[in-house]
Amino acid sequence: MANIEYWIQLENRPWDVCPNNIDRMTGQNLKDLEGKDPATTSLSSPGSGVVRSNVTMYRPLRKSDSSVDDALILRRYKPPQKPDQSDAWTQPDDRKINPWDLNEPDPTDSGTMGTIPGPVIECNVGDSVTVHFRNMDMRTQLGTKTICFPLPFGGEICIPIPFPVPIAIEKRTHSLHPHGFVFEPTSDGAFPLSPPDPAQPIPASEAAAWAGVPGFTGSLKKGDRVPPGGTYTYTWNTFGWPTTAGVWLYHDHSICDEDNVEHGAIGIIFIHNPADTQQEVDIRAGNPQDPSQLDPNFLPGGSPNGSPVQLFCFPLPFETHVLPFDLEGLPSIDPMSMGGGTQAMPGMSQAKKTKRAKSEADAASPEMARTIHRDSFTLELDEKMLAIRRFCIPRYRTPPTKALYLQLFHSLGDAGMCINGRKYLGNTPTMVAGTSTRMRFGVVGMGSDVHTFHIHGHRWVIPGPHGNTPAATQGSIMDTPVSQFEDTRIFGPANSFVFTIQGQAGSFMRAGGPTQSQAIGEWHMHCHVLAHMMTGMMGSLLIINGGELAFGLPVGVPCPMDMGTGGMGGGPKTVTVHIVDFTFNPDPVTINAGDSILWQWDADNHSTTSDTGIWDSGVFNTGHTFTRAFPTAGTFPYHCSIHGSPGAGMHSTVNVV
Repeated sequence: MANIEYWIQLENRPWDVCPNNIDRMTGQNLKDLEGKDPATTSLSSPGSGVVRSNVTMYRPLRKSDSSVDDALILRRYKPPQKPDQSDAWTQPDDRKINPWDLNEPDPTDSGTMGTIPGPVIECNVGDSVTVHFRNMDMRTQLGTKTICFPLPFGGEICIPIPFPVPIAIEKRTHSLHPHGFVFEPTSDGAFPLSPPDPAQPIPASEAAAWAGVPGFTGSLKKGDRVPPGGTYTYTWNTFGWPTTAGVWLYHDHSICDEDNVEHGAIGIIFIHNPADTQQEVDIRAGNPQDPSQLDPNFLPGGSPNGSPVQLFCFPLPFETHVLPFDLEGLPSIDPMSMGGGTQAMPGMSQAKKTKRAKSEADAASPEMARTIHRDSFTLELDEKMLAIRRFCIPRYRTPPTKALYLQLFHSLGDAGMCINGRKYLGNTPTMVAGTSTRMRFGVVGMGSDVHTFHIHGHRWVIPGPHGNTPAATQGSIMDTPVSQFEDTRIFGPANSFVFTIQGQAGSFMRAGGPTQSQAIGEWHMHCHVLAHMMTGMMGSLLIINGGELAFGLPVGVPCPMDMGTGGMGGGPKTVTVHIVDFTFNPDPVTINAGDSILWQWDADNHSTTSDTGIWDSGVFNTGHTFTRAFPTAGTFPYHCSIHGSPGAGMHSTVNVV
């Protein structure tokens, strides 16, 4: 039995839901798909102090005025090392949610600076978990500041100028509320019910932050409304109860919890039961000093931030020089790393020379600081940056014998339907497994919609406890099937479930057929609510042997728009706009004069209402349609009368050309 500590900080920064700029279902990039240009923004880490400018995002979250919106990112940090803990929340400890996800971005300071969902909290039945939480939500909005200047003849003139000001503190208080664990009211994190914690007095350094929270009084912290700059420690237990085993979630449950959760403030919990030998998959290393450490034998390249794809490099048989513009796109280079080999680096130890020589000889280890990328090829330059030394091809690594595949189906800001903070096939998880991989899936839902989880070709059962008395059931491992054979399972907000597909030969749960090799290939893995699927909630499961070339996966073409003339063209078109969740899709939409828009309700309690009063459909529910022709060119903004207003909220535009 162990107490496992996590240090988690909530931070705000932009987030790209389509970092690979593709929808593999349609073959379209995000500009073609949604009609919006990429954005250039910056990322900063309040913990490490790293700032990256000029970051291109193909589909950032956006505000109602189309400016880039911040996500709320729960980020993992290393425990402090100084006795006074003054170095707490200064060293990020970023780990991918799924190391065997082909599309998950680099979560470190060089990449997204954290993950959505937040850090996976893992423990065993019998363990307790302590979460040290700090809130660093520093979001601002554009306000005004009055600047006054003296006049030469007396008096002054005052001019209001735009100025960033913090958004309301009620929107920036946060908490962590867990599912699955056992906890006292002080660690519930549920506004406004959590009582003050007598064990956590407010230190002088946080007094001003806590005093600014509306409705807060006293000298003790409350875990349901941690202010910006404030901290709180949550204690969650299992007490050895098998009833805590499984996959669960944790999320913000403070004053504005709906908006906060739908901006990313959510994570996944996995409580393992070692007694459940039939179902369990645990890839932790078993290090008692760090119980959350992962076993490198089950990670791509031995790293939790590794890639399922590895570069193999081969020397060129002839000399190939480069031109100056060939160097475009090179990574930032330390001059000392490109000075002409080991002989050109005085002071280098023999051990370092030996290590460098070994690296140079390793066909799978290109010097990334000297690489340029052209299509699917990577070219490695010599140390003087004058010629191509080796060319490299991408190959899939050998998949693990067992793996966890964790997926959060949720809504994220104005982007709508996402899996793990990303949307559209090619950005969403493509999980890599082998023909003999023991696959344990954990699936979590969150938001305001019901989803289904479907994997093509595979089947599973949901396991449950055995016994026919309360005592027997409560003490049981989950080893008894409680569902039919499934390939699609419905689940709703805060629902979660876990199942295992065994990897042994002949498993009737596997795709393809009775032999393991028949499962090789890519299989859709998605929500089967059609509107959710086609607006981006689509991923895949890629089964391989390992060693195959990784030159890209299949790409589709878009479905033609309804021409309104039996598919023959030559007349007015009718273009469908889906009303799904709190968005119009596509947004905006461009048509020709004489065409029509058919709005199709795929969600409840919405309208399509012109900003200028030209039309109003009225408020309807799923299944309703409304059509309007646009005979003349122009720009026609509109909104939902329930969830938007002219120019804001649930809002879009019809561009007629």
